[in-house]
Amino acid sequence: MARLSSDPFAILQGRIRAWEICARIPGCDKAIWRQDGAGRVMRWADFGDRFSRYGWEMRTCPSDTALGRALKRHKIEAIHWRGVLGDDARHVFDLPRAA
Repeated sequence: MARLSSDPFAILQGRIRAWEICARIPGCDKAIWRQDGAGRVMRWADFGDRFSRYGWEMRTCPSDTALGRALKRHKIEAIHWRGVLGDDARHVFDLPRAA
């Protein structure tokens, strides 16, 4: 039987797989805080929240290996929502300094 993309358990499994790939932040709880590939900080509870400072989403990318590309496999990765929009990774979240 084929899995439906609306299956909540399959969606949660994809989220967990993407979360486990992300870099851990030393000194922080690995179940709550992680970094995406560009170094942006993400919080597990803020999945899909673009109003949050630490919101994140999942995206699929083509596989890096030749076999994966031949089989048309995709890898899932977690990315901060600013990365989805294409914002710069060095963006400062603090208020601008007065001149």
